Amino acid sequence: MDNHEMEQAIKGVRAGDIDQFGTIIDGMQKPLFVYCYHMLGHRQEAEDAVQEVFLKAFERLDSYRETVSFSAWMYKIAYHHCLNLLSRAKLNRVFTFLRAGIQTVSRHEGEKRVEDEEYLSNPLHVALTKLSAKERNLLILRVVEDRSYEELALLLDTKPATLRKQYERALKKCKSTMIVMEGGEHHDAISEVR
Repeated sequence: MDNHEMEQAIKGVRAGDIDQFGTIIDGMQKPLFVYCYHMLGHRQEAEDAVQEVFLKAFERLDSYRETVSFSAWMYKIAYHHCLNLLSRAKLNRVFTFLRAGIQTVSRHEGEKRVEDEEYLSNPLHVALTKLSAKERNLLILRVVEDRSYEELALLLDTKPATLRKQYERALKKCKSTMIVMEGGEHHDAISEVR
C-alpha cells in the first residue's frame, strides 16, 4: 500500500467510514507484527501487541498530523506500547521471584526457553535481546523498516547525527554479541547490516 492509499483511508475513517480502517490494518499489520516480534521476542505477545496498537491508533487517529508518515506514527505508538509491555514483564518477574522463590522462577524460565527454542536459537535474535529496548527500536526501524535518519529524528525527537551515533553503537554491540556466540567468527546476517 502506498502513502496516497493510506492517506485516503485515513481521510475516510476521519469522515466516518470506519470500514476504511481495515485498509489501514491490511497495509500495516505485517510490518507492525515484525517490529513487535523483534521488540518483544514472542509470537503471541507480538500478535496481541499489534491488536492493541491498532486499537490505540484508531482511538487517537484525530491526533495524527501529516508532519511524519503515518507508518512512522504507527511505529511510535508500537514502540511505546512495547516499552510498557517490557517494563510490566520485568516488574512481574521481580514480583514472581519475591513471592514464589527462585525454584519456581527457574522452572518458569525453563518452560519459556523450551517454548521459544526456535527463536532463541537464532543468534541475531539473541543479540537483539541483549540490547536495551531503545537500541533495539533504533536497529529495527533503521534496518528492518529501512527508515532514514531524518524520519527517525522526527519520530524520536532526536537529531539525525545523534541517532547515527546511537545506531552505530547499537550495531557494534549486536555484532560483538554475535561474534562471541559464534565463537569468535563474524556472522554474515549482521555483517551485511548497514
